[in-house]
Amino acid sequence: MKDMNRREFSKGFVAAASAAALGRALAQKHEPTGDAELDRRQSEIDALAPDDFKRYLGAGAGLSAERLASYVEKFPALGRLEAAFANVMREVKETVVTDIDHPAIWYVYNMGLVIKTPKSLFSIDLNHRRAEEFAPMLDFALITHNHSDHYTERFKVAMDREQHKPVVNNFFDNYGVRDRRIGGYTRASSKTFHFGDVTIITGLCDHNDYLIDYTTPFEVQIGSFTLFHSGDCCSHAKLHVSRRPDMWVFHPYCGMDPVAGCREAIKPKLAVIAHLQELGHAKNRYRWTYRDGLNIKTRLEEAGFVARMPLWGERLA
Repeated sequence: MKDMNRREFSKGFVAAASAAALGRALAQKHEPTGDAELDRRQSEIDALAPDDFKRYLGAGAGLSAERLASYVEKFPALGRLEAAFANVMREVKETVVTDIDHPAIWYVYNMGLVIKTPKSLFSIDLNHRRAEEFAPMLDFALITHNHSDHYTERFKVAMDREQHKPVVNNFFDNYGVRDRRIGGYTRASSKTFHFGDVTIITGLCDHNDYLIDYTTPFEVQIGSFTLFHSGDCCSHAKLHVSRRPDMWVFHPYCGMDPVAGCREAIKPKLAVIAHLQELGHAKNRYRWTYRDGLNIKTRLEEAGFVARMPLWGERLA
């Protein structure tokens, strides 16, 4: 898509008829991104302060076109985030999955995924100002832990209270699982869930040295395909998989050595580097750069693993 200046970008938002249309107007196919483009995106992200992002995020799906345009004019990174969500929403609706061994997987933002199989649509750690718009479409959702950069309260309410759909996690009062439907899930032990053509095996791992067993990693089995999402696990010591994952999505700067995790525990066919650009965190304080991600990617490749650092809105499979 041809680059626009900020004022043209803003006018395009105001002219669109709805928030969904705004995002669709910005959405674009992923193309190989060179160093100069990554540096440009990084500078846009660095210009966005956590408080500005939180005000934008807190407005939710009801954010007016005019207000959204003002955010995007001031912070182009938010335009990219809008485009990423719209691109995923559009492709999810348009994509038909017929082979259970080849699900479609999209990377939304931070660590959020949307996964489509022949019979199911679900999310993991979906976090975006418009996340609740997915609730009517999803069959269930997975949330790794109780930190606001991994879900929104509006999404939780939309799924659990309005749509009455399972949200597997370890922190809701009912653990996000209604006993009358599929039984309880406690922090004390893992459990296996079956939703349509998807099997999920839970575990528990430490977020850091004081949030013990705070994060739930998910092993997701779809036919012969296995996705492993470890959330914000700080070590591979408690990570276990029952079969070799085709894809492992992980946080590389939460204390875990990605190379050791790949070599000693997970052995993924593809290692996906996530959680770099968390906009609710300050620059140089729990917000990492694309260059940081590329350094991890290089380390993994030098160790013999295939690695990928996705950008917002990309399709991973």
